[in-house]
Amino acid sequence: MTPENLLILVVIMAIVLYRSSRPQRTSVGRMWAFAVILILLAAVSIYGSFAQFNPPIWQIAAAVVLGLAAGIPLGLLRGHHTQVSATDRHGVMQLGPSWATALIYVGAFVGRAVIRLMLPPTSGVGNVVGDGLLFFAIGIIGATYYAVYRKYEALDHALPQTD
Repeated sequence: MTPENLLILVVIMAIVLYRSSRPQRTSVGRMWAFAVILILLAAVSIYGSFAQFNPPIWQIAAAVVLGLAAGIPLGLLRGHHTQVSATDRHGVMQLGPSWATALIYVGAFVGRAVIRLMLPPTSGVGNVVGDGLLFFAIGIIGATYYAVYRKYEALDHALPQTD
C-alpha cells in the first residue's frame, strides 16, 4: 500500500469515526447518501482487488452471499437499537451516536488489509474472506440505515403535520 493510499484510508476512517461518535441531525437523503458513499468505497476497493488479482467469479459470489448473509441480520439488530428521533422538520431526524457501526465498517477494512498482508495475493481464501468482510460491513450499514429509516418514518407519521 502506497503512502498516498494509506493517507486516504486514514482520512476516510477519521471522517467515519467522527461522524459516528456524536449525535447527528440529518436528513433522510443525507443518511442514504452517506450509506451509498461508504458502499461505493467498498465496491471500488473490491474492484481494485479483482482487477489486480483476478480471482474467479465464484469466489466473489461466495464473498457477496456470505458477507451479506452475516451482515444484514446484524444491521437490522443494530438499527433496532439506534436512537432515532423525529424533528420539527419533515425529512429530518436526530440520530444517536453509533460507534458500533463505525467500528464495524473500519474494522472490516482493517481486517481485510491484515488478511491481504498475511496470505498470498492470489489466495482464494484471502479473496473470499477479505471481500466477504467488506460485504459484511455493507450489509450491516445498509440494513442499519433501512431499520433507522423505518423507525423514522413511523415517528414522522405519528407527529402532527404543520404546514
